[in-house]
Order: sequence, then C-alpha cells, then structure tokens
Amino acid sequence: MIEVKDEKMIIDGKEVLLFGGELHYFRVPKGEWRNRIRQAKEAGLNMISTYIPWGIHEYEEGKIDLSGTSREELDLLSFLEIIKEEGMYCLVRPGPYVMAEVIDHGIPTWFIDHYPDAMAKTEEGNVHPTRVVSYMHPTYLEKVENWYRHVCPIIERFQWRRGGPIIMFQLDNEVGMFHWVTNQGDFNSVTLDFFTNYLENKYSLNEFNDTFGVEENSIARFVETKLCQPQAAYGMPLKNEFSLFMRQHYRQYIEHLKQLADSEGIQVPYVINIHGFDTVDHLKRGTKYPIGLSQLVEVAKIDGVMAAGDYYIGNIDYDNFVDIVLANAFTKSIQWKEQPLFSAEFQGGSIPDRPRLQPSTFDLTTRLCIANGMNAANYYMFVGGENFGGIGILGRRHEWQAPLTMMGEKRAHFQVIQHLGNMLQVYQQPLTSSKPEIDTHFAFYPDYFMTEFSNQFTAELDESLQKEREANLFNGLAKGLRVNNIVYDGCNLLKDGDINPAEVPSLWVFAHDRMDGKVQSKLMDYIETGGELVLFPVIPTKDINGEPCTVLKDYIQVEVKGSEAGGFVQVDDVDNVKIDRMEMYDIREGAFGWAENREKSVVAFEKRLGKGKLVMFGVSMEFDYQYKKEIYRNLAAKIGVSSKFRVEEEVDVSVRDGRNGKFLFLNNFDEYEKETTVDYRDSQLFDGKAIIVPGKGGLLLPINVRLREDLTILYATAEIVELTESYQKLSMVIRRRQSQEEIVFQSPHWRPEPNGNIQVVEKGRGTYGVKVNVLTEYATIELLRK
Repeated sequence: MIEVKDEKMIIDGKEVLLFGGELHYFRVPKGEWRNRIRQAKEAGLNMISTYIPWGIHEYEEGKIDLSGTSREELDLLSFLEIIKEEGMYCLVRPGPYVMAEVIDHGIPTWFIDHYPDAMAKTEEGNVHPTRVVSYMHPTYLEKVENWYRHVCPIIERFQWRRGGPIIMFQLDNEVGMFHWVTNQGDFNSVTLDFFTNYLENKYSLNEFNDTFGVEENSIARFVETKLCQPQAAYGMPLKNEFSLFMRQHYRQYIEHLKQLADSEGIQVPYVINIHGFDTVDHLKRGTKYPIGLSQLVEVAKIDGVMAAGDYYIGNIDYDNFVDIVLANAFTKSIQWKEQPLFSAEFQGGSIPDRPRLQPSTFDLTTRLCIANGMNAANYYMFVGGENFGGIGILGRRHEWQAPLTMMGEKRAHFQVIQHLGNMLQVYQQPLTSSKPEIDTHFAFYPDYFMTEFSNQFTAELDESLQKEREANLFNGLAKGLRVNNIVYDGCNLLKDGDINPAEVPSLWVFAHDRMDGKVQSKLMDYIETGGELVLFPVIPTKDINGEPCTVLKDYIQVEVKGSEAGGFVQVDDVDNVKIDRMEMYDIREGAFGWAENREKSVVAFEKRLGKGKLVMFGVSMEFDYQYKKEIYRNLAAKIGVSSKFRVEEEVDVSVRDGRNGKFLFLNNFDEYEKETTVDYRDSQLFDGKAIIVPGKGGLLLPINVRLREDLTILYATAEIVELTESYQKLSMVIRRRQSQEEIVFQSPHWRPEPNGNIQVVEKGRGTYGVKVNVLTEYATIELLRK
C-alpha cells in the first residue's frame, strides 16, 4: 500500500525517503542493466527512474515494441523485472513527452510528419518552431490513448500493489516549457476554440467589452480576428487572459492523461514535473523557475497528482544557493499539502561539460534541499549511456556528466552521493518524520511570473517586472533573510480562502505597481485579522491589466509622493545605503528609512492596522554589499522575526524537528573551512564545542535522535553513515571532520567499547560519551550488548 501523507511517502506502513537516480534502459546495453542498478544501490539509492519514450518504442505507426523484438534494449518488461529483483522502487515516465534529449522529444517523428494539423501553430499559422503538438487536439489524443493502451498494462503488472517496484507514474514532461522558451503560444484552431469557450464562460459580452476596451458583437469573432494581431488598447489584458487560459488548458490536458492511465488500471501516485532553471555562466539560476510554477499552478490542484521540480543549479555557491531555497518554498506553496517536497529531476550532471560540475555541488545541493524539507529526490542523470539507432538530438553519446559513465565507470561525485545515501539510510525514519522549523513566510504570487508570453505592447513591462523580481526577491530580501539564517516557507497568494495569521503569522510580499484587486483585498484582510506584513518595494496602485486599483493604498492611508532611481538612503542606523530605486511617502509617524537628500523623504515606515501590522519598505535594492545584512535583520525584527541560531561564522544553519529528534544542518558555500560554536534557542549545542564546517561542504548532525528503540543519539559532531547489528554487537561507522569527534548516546542495552583511539565516559543512566581520535576519514565504534 502506498500513502502520500504528512509530506512524505509511506509504503506498506514504512515512512520512506526516496533517493533515486535516472537510468535509461534504452541507452544502456541490456547485459549491463543489472550491473548499473546494483551500482545505484551501492551509492545508497533506493529508486530507479526512467523515461519510456513513445517515439522509440513505436518507431513506425502501429508497430510498438515493448519486449525487445526489434532491439533488446527496448525490453521494458525485463528491465522492470530486474528492478524488482534488486529490491528497488521505480518511477516510470511514459510521456507522451519525455524530452530526454531524444529526437522530437519522445513524440514519434511519424506523427509530426503525418499529422501536421495536430501541431501547435504560431500566430501566422505556421508549425510551432519547436514542433510541439497542440495538447488537446483530438488526433494527438487518439494516438496517445493508443500508446497508453499498450504501455500501461505493462506498468500495471509491475505496480507495487501487484508485487512490482513501480510506486509513481509521471504524466507527460515539463508541460508548457516549449511555449515559454520561445515566447510562442499555441494558436491551433482547436486551442482557439477552447480559448473562446473559456472566455465565454468567464465573461458576458458586456463584461468582455469592458475588460478589453472593445466593442464586439461576438467573443468568438474577436478571437478569430484580433487574437493574433493585438492592439495597444487591449494588448495587456489579452496577454494576461491567454496565460490564465493556458493554465487551465494544461490542467485539462493532464487530467485527460490521468483519466487514460486510470482506465488502464494505474493506481500509484501521479507526478508532474516543473521546468525553469537556466544557465547564466558557470552557475545556473532559478530566477525563472517560478514561471513554470505559474504555468502549472492549476495542474498542481489535481487530486492525486504530486508536483515535482526540475532542479539544475549548475555549480552552487553563495551567489545562487538562495534560488534553490526559493524554488523549494514556492513549489511547496502550490503543491498538494500531503505530498513530500520532491525533485523528479535533481541535478545529477549536465548535458555538455560546460559548466564542469564540481563534486561539492552535488553535496551541497542535496544537503540544502533535505534541510528545506525535501523527502524525495531523483538524480538526473545518474547513469550515462549511448543513443542507439540515432535516437539522440546531440549525437551518439549521452554522458551528462553523470555519476556513472556510459561504460559504468564512477566519476568523483559518485562517492559524494554514496556518502549521502549511506547517511540517509541510517537516518531515514527519524529524518523523514521531521519537518523544517520555519521562522516566517515569503509570498508566491504566480501572476508576477506570468511572463512566458509577451507581445509588442507588454514586452517592456514584462522585462521590467522580471528585473524587479530578480533584484528584490532572488538577489535581495530573500537572500538577505537566509544569510541571516532566517528560514522561510512559501505562501501562495492565489490559494483559495484567506491567509490565516495563526498559520502564517508574518509574510513578506514583493510588489510591483500592478496587483489584482482580489489579492490586494486578501492582503488587507490578512493585516486586519492580525497578520504582520512586510511589503516591498512599492505600493501597488493598478490591477494586473493596468487599470487603477488602490485597495491596499487606501487601506494604508498614505500618499505616495513619487519615486527616484538610484541614490542613497538611511535605514534605521545604517546610513549611506546604495539602492536602485526608492518610493517616497507623505508620512512621519513610524518612519525608519529616509532618502539622503535635502527633503529627507520617508522611504520606509511601519504602521499598526487593525489587529496586525504593515512594514512598508519602499526601497528597491540587491544584497550586493555585506553592510546590508544588518538592514534585513532589522526589518525582520520589526515583525518579531529573528534567527533561532547564533554562529560566529557565516554558515547556513537550519533544523528539522520531529517526533524522533532533531537534525541540524550546517552548510558552507565558501571555499574555505569555517569553525563556529552553535547556539540554538539561546542554548549552546554540543556542550559548547566549536564545529568545523568544511569549505564548500556541510554537516548533518543528529540531536536527540532515536535511531532504534534501544539507541538514542543525544548529539554527534560527526555524520553516521552505517549502523549494522551482528551477534551481540552494533557497529557504528562515522565520517571524521573534526580533530576529535564526540558522540553522546543513550541506550539501556548497548555500551561502547573503548580502544586506543576511542575513549568512553559513562555518564550514568545508560548515557555514554564517546570521543574519537583517528586520522582516517572513517572510524568504527563498536557497541556491545550489556
């Protein structure tokens, strides 16, 4: 039995942290399948994930090979049987789209060549530049149904409830991505009929004409004649409405696929994955990842469907780590509340060798996501391979900088993942049942990321919005809070219902000058009922279509005197702060920020409203100078938010807490090691011992963690990577990072055995202190039955 409950997967009553890797059977010689799976097990993985590419299995229309008759590497049945025999879980991803760097992204080439009417179209009526299909075209859906009718019965036979390894089924892949990356929607006549129906259900003709500023006799006629050639008067509302429609359109498509799979007996949780990280240089950034979340925000509402992110951060460091933090927070804000935070494509490599990914990247990215509450991750790719039969768009080789090469050789980051995998096996049950301790919440407003499409009348505003959200969110306040070790979760502003201050006591909201009136009212009600809101860097005065809307401004009762680009401000006691832009207010009471100009105009103030509080920070700035760290810390204090930790060095610190103990995460994004004591809730951890955090590395340390019914770790300065029991003995393997490691544990049945390098102090009542002095990387502590 598979349950998705309380942010984790429960399989046959056991809470499981899924730690998987992508292995494409169709790219690995059949004779090597078992070896690669065993190598994945050796790395501590417990799940194999694979695409099942329609276009490769149905190489000619009507000829579907799933048993390897045309080429043995297509023998899906044997592959699933081996996964079962090796005791691994399995995530299957049968498309229809798979991308996977295969020709036509997994859609059969014969379909694209023979059924051009079913392709997405440009405004001019040409085939979409990516040759993507029109998702709801009946011809396409007919062929997909036939594909599912063949592949799903095999998947059904290997489901967990039937004794097989399959525990999840992904529906399609990165839906909407092709439209975003090309700024090109789908104008196929079938899609336009759906759009017309959407508009007619949403608006009366009079409401439609008022919204779009037109005088039409028919909505259908408007779509037919005006959609592809917008005018300035309705360019913005038309662009917004089409994006809102596409959210529903994607949902309708995924619901259709789910119904097809349901009808074929699929009874495991479904998954959709979300695109959006993009390459900058040797780094990648996640500043556009929320565009994918915005596109699929309606899909995430489908019952029984789990949202999962595609995380490709490149080389992680101080300048981009917060992108993952925000990706996790925002993904969690839209996903089904019972599901675990999940990355279905968790960076295991990169298509080319540029950027060259460093082992520390895989270590830190994994640690950071687990610290943020991730309970399921799947490395893509884990195994390199070969594009047999010319199936690849990038040639014969599909190496991907994967931990295992196409020949099965181990790259350096295999050992990194293996260490993490072994440690997660030891900690699995108590870690999976724990959750991150949250200090505050960041708002995710999907409409601010509804920039996948633009026209000539919206492009400039969309670009401005993108720059503002990157500067103020990713490079500004979100980073400033996290560097101060203030931990936040996400809050979806489009979620039905009010924001409950009892659940979200404080909230940070990035605002543009445009914000939907319903959202403005929701924020007003939030403050009125006791919420504490930080709004930055402007007060919105228009709705998303650019029409006047001053709900929030009127509630705040403040006049905006104007705005200026550039300059310097003073915030509290921090003077001469370099900024990008400031908004100035006609208010004195509660002011705590002023322009450094002749007028000393107020740019920031706090004000009690209703039962709550507003902190207005009318300053647009990035966290580009270290002195600004104090400003973010002081802003948080104004709404009663502060870090639970005190450290002497700049390390990222967070805690996961659960019924079986706490886990402390220390991550260092700089190249050099750092040494610090750790205070948590005004108490010193590790008896005041300073902890060394390695450069470009991290530590996951247990505090009062019950590993077994008869063994509790009160604290450990080392990571435990193995715990095995043999006759009258427990063997605990630790990884050494400190000059002297300390483990304090409690047990009624076990006592540690001292030796030349291991000192034991009995503290009474079954409590023992163990000090380990070795020069080797790993050390074993033997515990004997009393």
